[in-house]
Amino acid sequence: MKLLYSIAFCWLVTLSACKSPVDPVTVKHRLIHNNDGTEILGNNWFGKRPLTLEDVNRYVDMIANSQVTTFMICSGSDFFYYRSKYGSIMGDDKNGKLDCGKNTALYNTLRRFYENAIVLDKQGTDIIEATLKRAKEKKLEAFITYRMNDLHFADTSVGCPLQYGEFWKEHPQYWTNDTTLSGWNARSALDFAHPEVREYKLNIIREQLEKYGTLTDGYELDFMRFIVYFKKDKAEKNAPLITELVQAVKNIADSVGKLHNKKILLTARIPATMSDCKKKGLDVQEWVKRGLLDFVTLGVHWRGEPAMPVAEFKKQSGFEIPIYASMDDGTYNPREIYSHGMYRGMASHAMAQGAGGAYLFNYFLTAYNEAGQKLQPEEGTLVCRTIAPELLLELGSLETLRKRNKVHMLSDGASSYDLTPNSPLPLPVQQNTEAGIFVGDDVGKEPPQEVILFIRTNTKDSFSVSMNGHSLQHTNADYPGLYDKLRGINDQQKVTAFIVPANVIMQGNNRIVFSSPANRLIVQRIELALKYGSVEECGYF
Repeated sequence: MKLLYSIAFCWLVTLSACKSPVDPVTVKHRLIHNNDGTEILGNNWFGKRPLTLEDVNRYVDMIANSQVTTFMICSGSDFFYYRSKYGSIMGDDKNGKLDCGKNTALYNTLRRFYENAIVLDKQGTDIIEATLKRAKEKKLEAFITYRMNDLHFADTSVGCPLQYGEFWKEHPQYWTNDTTLSGWNARSALDFAHPEVREYKLNIIREQLEKYGTLTDGYELDFMRFIVYFKKDKAEKNAPLITELVQAVKNIADSVGKLHNKKILLTARIPATMSDCKKKGLDVQEWVKRGLLDFVTLGVHWRGEPAMPVAEFKKQSGFEIPIYASMDDGTYNPREIYSHGMYRGMASHAMAQGAGGAYLFNYFLTAYNEAGQKLQPEEGTLVCRTIAPELLLELGSLETLRKRNKVHMLSDGASSYDLTPNSPLPLPVQQNTEAGIFVGDDVGKEPPQEVILFIRTNTKDSFSVSMNGHSLQHTNADYPGLYDKLRGINDQQKVTAFIVPANVIMQGNNRIVFSSPANRLIVQRIELALKYGSVEECGYF
């Protein structure tokens, strides 16, 4: 891992060209890294070779010695990364009795997970114990994150019994079986209205807290994976059932913590609006009122939320506990990886609105290794989309994001599981149609060298746009390609790059006004790039 440490040192030296570097040890914000476990069990970084305990340690080491403060390891949900009383280790084919039909690629992947888990099991450990232990050795907070209703294991269309949990498979009467629910596999999600489902989940959580209590600093209830817990018309009425479940988890965490003479923190990842929490049956305000949670993380599902409404959530909730904002791995389309500038923009947006820090979900480093551990832009652009360790030296605080190239953006309005995007898009344009975009940077004190507003529309019809009352006239036809804004565009759409005078933008919300003579024009994407310097000095967009 000497290479990664060298990269980290060199990157800090590079940062100094744009601003003074900050010692990561002094960073006060949490930077949370959620590892879903499969990247480790598959040993993707190390060429998918048979896993060793040394390899497991190196996965944790890759995110240590950075601004990351908190390491979370997923416990596997309805399949397990350890020997459990309540189900099988992921990929167990029951001595060849289970298969995936013609889907041999899925079968081989699941079997690799299982075989690597058994390798660790024969050494008397598992990836949860090993990663928690290594995280503690690296002076990181060590958390288990439990996916409360992981619907990867409820996909009836796959025809792969190897990935169906025993409890789920044996009890279809406990599924929601609700055809009105939207979202992938929502109809086959376990319905928490059944006491048997809640007891099953609580038993798993108790097992994990008792098994790993000596190593665990905290436990996360990840309600965003996946955000379905009841039939659609029963969710709000059934909210007390989830509240009592969270209360029971809190009691167990406190009991285990007392046994080990420490406090085990309890946290939850939840929808980003109070209304979405309520309509999903999550009475988060009651949880906090009872003192059940130590902090919460605002999340979305599948597609990320680049403008997480932290300030509005804090205002509506009145919470005094810390609030974090998760940055998932999908932008306008699932698995369309965020660029480096987008990651910086999201982190800056969240913390400038009062978030206690950022939370990285599915921040897989495999592609970085496949690229020879070199950062390279998309061909012909200033944009890098390779998830890389270097960003872990920046995303932990507003101070280390100062004067770094970044992209602020709005969701395009797409949603999953009926969650509410924090965006006016898609926006039909008439006369004086308004939108707003938030900038966390103190642009008055430290103005960017250049500001570019990118607007994608559904047609090539003409339109006018102003920002903060200033009419934008100057455009650059080369910038949409140079900044990789033509990705996924069709023949009818158009991207226009407006040059914004640096003295026009402001810290906080920026008012954008559109007008068009065409009644059919729709604004589909709004992105604001802040260029503080060259990509060599101030980072890729």
